[in-house]
This record gives sequence, structure tokens and C-alpha cells, in this order.
Amino acid sequence: MRAISTAFLLLGAGTAHATAVELALHRASYDLALSADSSDLVGAEGRIAVEIAGDCDAYDLDYRFVARFQQEQELIVTDQQTESRESRDGSWFEFETKTFVDSSPQDTVAGTAASDGTRTVVTFTQPGEHRVDIPLALFPMQHTRALIEKAEAGENIVETALFDGDDDPQKELTSTAIIGPVTEGGAGNPEASPAATNGLGTEPAATPNDPLAGLRSWRVSESFYNSDSDGDGMPVFETAYTLYENGVSDDLVLRFDGYALTGGLASLDFLDSPDCP
Repeated sequence: MRAISTAFLLLGAGTAHATAVELALHRASYDLALSADSSDLVGAEGRIAVEIAGDCDAYDLDYRFVARFQQEQELIVTDQQTESRESRDGSWFEFETKTFVDSSPQDTVAGTAASDGTRTVVTFTQPGEHRVDIPLALFPMQHTRALIEKAEAGENIVETALFDGDDDPQKELTSTAIIGPVTEGGAGNPEASPAATNGLGTEPAATPNDPLAGLRSWRVSESFYNSDSDGDGMPVFETAYTLYENGVSDDLVLRFDGYALTGGLASLDFLDSPDCP
């Protein structure tokens, strides 16, 4: 699973559609540290760098997540690099993800996916050429746009089928997102960077030189499931974040098996948007 490409990354598994929500083209970085409630690691830190660009036809995502994990006797560095292009109407998706451990290549997953309104067809070119048909699923940018649309409509629980470039789509990744108001400390997360209390979808208090000041935002807690989820219904991955109406995220919590990483925006620059008809 492409852990938080997301984070960036639903709505019910009906028909995919183009929403009216427009995502701000931007370049951002996030600094992450080991949460105090983690038990399986001595230390950990990471950085996410993401750029969302594009034209009138599609969004281009350039994403990199580098993390250092310190165990009792070992230091491990992981590096995940993803490049993708996704149509604005959500009908097709091109992806390539490379994973490195301690600078050594581990695997490459690449291919395309297309949705016809009833099914999603994934065609892989790496690691081997093959095709997989799965139930209709949303792609990452469409997922984010749909979440914002549902948040603006006042919906609190959103469930979705998602394809994000995973190498085994037959596990049928799904997401359950709980949308609430932003509160001090990131809605109950004292380790996330503070966010002004703004109520559900209302404007937060402006702060000087804050490029996100005045934008509506919501606190999103999202759990991901697939066929590997255990019999008790525990998710394979959990995340929480503050989602702004322009698609920018902040105050991240990434929960893995036995540990969690928390952090927030280290830098944010907006890019020029195309002049589309």
C-alpha cells in the first residue's frame, strides 16, 4: 500500500465523478517525528516532500517520503518515491513508485488505471506486465476532492473504495473517513502543531504571514482496510490530518503497526494554476 499518498489522499463506492472542488497547485514539505505512544522503536524521524502541479487535463503528483527508524541494534532508512498523473475527471491514473531501503532499490511498481463508471481496470508494466479488474475505485486526487466536497456538505462519515497505485489491487483497499471540526492541538492530538478552533468548516483565525489563513478546514481521521485486515476489523493503516478547502494538509498523524509518526508543514509554496476554459 502506498502509505499516505495521500495523505493526501473518499466517498462511497458508487460511480466516480468529477467534483467542483479545485485543488491548489502547491509544493510542500512535512517534518515528522516518533510519537510518544510508540513502543516498537527507539527513535524515528521522517520528511515528506510533495508537489501537486498539472494542466487543464490532469494533476501531476511528485511525492517522496524518507524515514529513519532506529531500533535497538539497527538503523534503517526507507525512501519511497512516487510520480503520478491523474485526469481531472477521475477517469484515468498513471503511476510509478520506487522504494529504497538503505539506498538499495527494493521494488518498482508502475502502470495505469482507468475507470468506466462500473469497474476499474489496472494495467501494470512493472514489476511484470499484467491486468487486474477491481470494483470501481477512486484515485488519490479525486479522493481528496471528494472528501472536501463531502466536508463542505456537512457529512461526517465517508466510506470509499480506493486505488492509489498499490501493487496488489485485488486486496481491494477501502477507506473510512471521519470528518470533524479542527480543535486546539489537532483535534485531540497534542503532538500535532496547534490549529485554531474553527468549528466545522468555518474560517480559522488568521495569523500573520499564514498562507492558509482564512480558509475553511476540517479534522479528518481516516482508517484504511483491505483483505489483510484482521477478523476484529482493525485497519491496516490509520492517519489523521487537518484538511483545508484548497486540498493542503497539515498536522499529520501516521499510525502504523506498533508506532506512529506525527508532524506538520515545514514549508508551503503555491504554484501558478493553468488558465483553463
